[in-house]
Parts: sequence; structure tokens; C-alpha cells
Amino acid sequence: MPKTLLALVTAVAAVVTLGAQQPPVQPPPAQPPANQQPPPPPQQPPVFKAGTNQVRVDVTVLDRKGDPVTNLTRDDFDVREDGLPQTVDTLKLVEAGGEAPADDMSLPIRSPEHAAVEAARDDIRVFVIFWDEYHIGQMAPAIRARDTLTNFVQFAFGPTDLVALTDQLTPTDAIRFTRDRRALAEEVHKLTGRQGLYLPVRSAVEEAQMYRQRDIEMLRSQVTASALESTIAFLGAIKEGRKAILFVSQTIGNVGTTPMDNFTWLDGAIRAANANNTTIYALDPRGLNMDFRPSQILQSLAENTGGKQFSNNDPAMALREIVKNASAFYLLGYASAKNPADGKFHKIAVKVKRPGVEVRARTGYYAPSTTEMDAARKKAAADEAPPEISKALSTIVDAPHMAVSGDLWAGAAPGAGGKPRVTLAWTPREGVTEGGVSVRASGEDGHVYFDGPVAGNRIAFDAAPGTLHLSRHLIAADGSPGDKAETTLDVPDFARAAVSISSPVVCRARTPLDLRAIRAESDPQPFAGRQFERTDRIIVRFAVVGPAAADATVTANLLGRRGAQLATLPLKTVPGRGYEIDLPIASIARGEYVIAIDASHGADQAKTLVSFRVGSPQQ
Repeated sequence: MPKTLLALVTAVAAVVTLGAQQPPVQPPPAQPPANQQPPPPPQQPPVFKAGTNQVRVDVTVLDRKGDPVTNLTRDDFDVREDGLPQTVDTLKLVEAGGEAPADDMSLPIRSPEHAAVEAARDDIRVFVIFWDEYHIGQMAPAIRARDTLTNFVQFAFGPTDLVALTDQLTPTDAIRFTRDRRALAEEVHKLTGRQGLYLPVRSAVEEAQMYRQRDIEMLRSQVTASALESTIAFLGAIKEGRKAILFVSQTIGNVGTTPMDNFTWLDGAIRAANANNTTIYALDPRGLNMDFRPSQILQSLAENTGGKQFSNNDPAMALREIVKNASAFYLLGYASAKNPADGKFHKIAVKVKRPGVEVRARTGYYAPSTTEMDAARKKAAADEAPPEISKALSTIVDAPHMAVSGDLWAGAAPGAGGKPRVTLAWTPREGVTEGGVSVRASGEDGHVYFDGPVAGNRIAFDAAPGTLHLSRHLIAADGSPGDKAETTLDVPDFARAAVSISSPVVCRARTPLDLRAIRAESDPQPFAGRQFERTDRIIVRFAVVGPAAADATVTANLLGRRGAQLATLPLKTVPGRGYEIDLPIASIARGEYVIAIDASHGADQAKTLVSFRVGSPQQ
């Protein structure tokens, strides 16, 4: 193929394969002799408290029956760093049995946002099952693994445990936690092993792989390795406490052209798992067999993150150890006698002064250097969205209880004599035919401008410039008031500003007929929601008003969720209607976006933002 096409295909594969930012990798250790197993790679950080040398280690202590020991004190632990004894300053026992309170009626996960809130709780256990389909045989290994996981997901977890199923081609923003064990078992039944199977392809990543057939297995290993690291980072972002990954795979394969590439990756993966407080367990679906040995790479990955590798002919019961280990563990903290900001690896050894117990803890950590910490702080600051973008994005999701029934939008435009005219629009969700919403609109001085139902899903009223407080509550089908929510609207002073922008009115066209109807109307019904599908089309209308409006420069730009400009949007002037933006969603990837509308004339400037999401949170 032409060199340019090959380069493009290679770039596509690299971008998708390495989609998650990986932690910096330390130089690999010296090449071990061919007949010698390399030593287990070192571990990565417990947590450092800002400005101190505080180190935290998660420790699991099991008795002879494999049950957690929960009655230990600080004096029971012997902790050494690089061989030097350390004084345990803090010790906290974390217990989470997965049981739901008798009065808890909110077990079902309603949305990713709900799952994130639940996952952040200390008493909620979080598990991810990673199915490495590239390295699981199509027949016996896949069948054995499906049977094992079906039993595992149906009977091992407690009612409040959050469990997700993923693979190397599932983006992290599509990982969905659930408490529905039957639904999870049905998903397990659909899993297939694709080791050595290249057609049909599943995604653009695999399309790119096909152009490099000699390297396809290495590319698959790189995809798997990167996806596992992305899953680790994803778990670290949603929960500070302990998380667990069950990695179902026969082998990671070769992530590079030399054996040392695997050990370099392993080093980084272990460091990432420990930095994100994630324990990894490995399940070899082949069971016990004299023809092969379990992967030493996966064994090292599990053992050096506080986990274990399972390789037997009946692992269903053994896997329950994963859940049991997460039911009780100690958070142990000590002040390192050394300076942790030295960029070096420090060994940790944890023992318990009690006979007959098994201790599982991380074997050490890399202490980031001062330079690395400064670089990380600068990068974090650079990745933060500007406050105005964060504020705009926060309005995408309506109050959860409101969003079940519909969405409410409020906007202001100049009315008679330039006095602000406020419009409220209510968009019911599909399938909701009864009920509605009632709104009370009042100013900062307590003056009430409107109080009543949003009849016909849209009402308008005059208001004064300033902050308008909107108190809304749902109206049930029988007319009784329901749940409440509060929000505000900043009403511009259109009469005094040299240049100002009316609140953009967003309309959604789902079909060509919808689009024609919107364009034919001078005042179409606003769409109050801010979540769109890729088959939708967004029409945004707004007016620029004021003495300098006629000569103002007006622009519209599409921004990403961190405020970076992605595209300049074409503006169309419609006589008597102001400006119009026509945005086909099919041209945009799934994610969150902001449309920034600016109007300026010399020193007079005005700006407004419209945020929206492509793809619903449930997808």
C-alpha cells in the first residue's frame, strides 16, 4: 500500500491503542538470563499527603480459613521500608460486606452518574471483570470461563456491590456498573474467545490491524495492555478506596519486539494499579494442563498488586476469595524516615505479630521526584477546564428526579421597550404523557414574576434584569405536587448594554420533517434537553441586540469539555429571527461539548455558552 496510507493506518492504531495516558515508566532492569525468571517488578505508590512524607498501604490479613482478621491494632504490625522499621501512625479497618440496609430501596443503578456516586462510598465494593477475548481460546477455554463467570456474578456478590464487565475494545466511558446479576450473567453468556480469530473485525482498531498482518498479534497485545491500563486509571478516577479487577486471560502476549518490552509494560501496569489503589486478580481459563504453564507475567501482575492468579479446573468457588478479600482490610499509614521525593523505588515489608495469618500488601512504591510532582501539577492545571466551561457543563444533566419526567429550560430575550422577557419551556421525556411541571419565578428582592404550571409546555413573562430564582416541582398525573428542584437564570439588562445576546433557543430535529417544520416557524418550541443522539440535528437561534449590535462581530465556536476550540461554526442570518447555527450531530463523536457565542464591537463584548452531550449517559 502507499506509504502515506500505511502511516495513517499505523497512526490510527496507535491513537486508539494508546488512548489512555500512561504513567511514566522507569528504565527497565538489566536483561535476566534466558533460563532465569525475572524478578517481580516493583510496586507503586501508596498515597502521599501533600507536603509530608506520609505513606499509606492497604493490608489484607487472612486467617487459616481464608477469612479476614479484623481485630488487629497498630502494635500488631511490623512495617519496614528499605529494611528500616517504621512507626505506624494511623490504622483504619475498612469493612464492606455488600449487604444493603433493610430500608434501602435505591439498589438499582439508574445512570452512570448514580453509579459514580455509589462507587465513591467507603462501604461500597467495586469490581470490574476484564474479558481479554484476544487471548482466550475459542472453544474449551471460553466455555469454561463463561461457566465460571456465570456462577461468579450470580452468587458471589452482595446486593450493594457494583460490578462491570468490559473488554479491550470497550472505551472506559462506556463501562457500566450494575447490581442486576441476571443481566450481568446474560452479558457473560455473549462473551467469545477470539484467540487466533481475525475476521470478522469488530472495530476500526481491528481494521487498522489487518494492514499489518505480520504484527497483528503484537498489536492485539498492545491494545489489551493499553485497555487494561485505561481501566485501572478509570477506577482510580471514580473511587479513592480499594477496587478490584478480575483479568480473564491466558497470556498478555508480546507487547513489543523483545521480551524486555513485556517486563517494562508490567512494571508500568503494576505501578499504575498501586497508584490507583486497584488490586488485580488473574484467571487462566484453560485450567490445569500439563501442556502449558500459567503466564508468569500475569502471575506477577496479580501478586504485586495484592491479588492472586487462579488456574485450576474448578475456579468458580476460588473466585469468591476476591469478594471476601474486599470485605475487610486495613489502611495503614506511616511517616517515612526517608525523603519520599527522590524518584526512587522503596521496598515495603509488612508483617503481623500473630501466628497463623497471611498478610497481603504491596511490596513497595516509587516515590515521585520533585520534578515529576511539579510536572504533574502543571499538567493537571493545564487539563482543568476554565470555570465558565465547567459551569456550563454542569447544567447538562437536570436534577435526577426531574430528568425522569422531562427537562426545563429558561431563557431571556428583549421584550417591549427592551424589558427582559423570560421564556420557560418544558420537554417531557418520551413515553411521559401525563403530568408536567410548575414553576415559581422570583427576583432577588422576593418579587414574584410567575407562579404556576408551565401550560402547553411553554410560558413567557416579563422580569427585571438580575438573578431570577426558579423553584420548580413536578406535577403528578392526578395534579398533586411532586419533587422539587432549584435553579437560577441570569437575566441581562438588554436596555443598557451596548451589545448583548439573547438566550440561545435550541431545537432538535430528528427527521427531515422536523427540520423543515423548525425552519418554517418563526418561534418554534424550544428543546429543553441537552442530550442528543448522533442521528439528531441541532438548530440554535439567538439575537444580538443593543445600539452597537448592527456593527458587531459575531462568532460561534465548538469547544471541547476542557475549553479547547474544536471548530468554527458557520452562522446564518435569518431576517427577523437573528442568527442561526445548524449543527448535524453525526459529525461529532460521543462526549460533552460547549458552543461559545461571542459578539463584540470595540470594547463592548457579550458572550454566552450552550452545553450539550452527544450520546445519553446510559449508552
